Amino acid sequence: MCAGVATMSALCLSLLLACQPVVFARGYEQEDAAASWHPNEVSYDETEVKGGRTSQQSWSYTLSDALGPPNWPIVAPACGGQFQSPININTSRAIRVNRKVPLEIVGLKNRPTYITAENEGYSVKFTPKWGFRTRPMMRGGPLKTAYFFEQMHFHWGPNNSEGSEHRINGERFPLEVHLVFYNGLYQSLAEAAGEVDGLAVVGFFYDVVPGSSSFSFNSWSNFLPQVRQPGAKFEISPTRSFSLQDVVGAMGWSYYSYDGSLTTPPCLETVNWIVSNKRLSATELDMSRLRSLITKQGKQMVLNYRSPQPQNTRRVFFY
Repeated sequence: MCAGVATMSALCLSLLLACQPVVFARGYEQEDAAASWHPNEVSYDETEVKGGRTSQQSWSYTLSDALGPPNWPIVAPACGGQFQSPININTSRAIRVNRKVPLEIVGLKNRPTYITAENEGYSVKFTPKWGFRTRPMMRGGPLKTAYFFEQMHFHWGPNNSEGSEHRINGERFPLEVHLVFYNGLYQSLAEAAGEVDGLAVVGFFYDVVPGSSSFSFNSWSNFLPQVRQPGAKFEISPTRSFSLQDVVGAMGWSYYSYDGSLTTPPCLETVNWIVSNKRLSATELDMSRLRSLITKQGKQMVLNYRSPQPQNTRRVFFY
């Protein structure tokens, strides 16, 4: 009797399993896998282990280089997508939004435990380490959920007439900072980066103060000489750390928003872009320090921005 029950149970179980769809990562069924493919689905780990050795993916900002921006889709297919960033923002075509919920950053004044400054070989990045419940959180405006701050980095040019990635009515700026946030629905930036609603990045343009080659009023600038060489890292102590408000000031500015991508490989199209109308100020000393950084190729880091990409069918909103 027991053997018969076991046989019938096994038969029922096998029939039940036979009726279930084969599910792959992210819940896609086998027959839908090809139809749902998107460039973002490809793994773009910074390193790949081949033959027991680690090989670094390579790309550059030089247009004439075989690994330059026109050929980025070879390194990362998403770079050839239809929702790429940056873009030129035509203000006359932006759709005005009278949003009831204002954009805000909770914890704007919070100071991190420490900050790691790093020369990535193509930009300089500042990544704070936060204490318990002190990580700044952005919400409101175009965002449907809360996003947590992860890091900030910069893009600049060889002179004060170029350098920003985004443009406003074709106008370029000498410097642009990106504040990178990840969706709080995910555990980390790495987990969120591949999700369609994973990231929110706030961009600010800088104007350069004339005749300011001997002083700086930007806290981040003081640590650039310590990370001049590619791969160099410097830990900024708690007594010298700075808040987001020290970088961008108070909230309350107007801004543009659109759906886009990371502006460097892997160019994942998972970014809700917020481009501020507020101008920040940099000094000639700040710019000189940025341009003194050294790239992975051993050259001065004087041009690390991507040119505007086609807007295609996307809409730009003005808040």
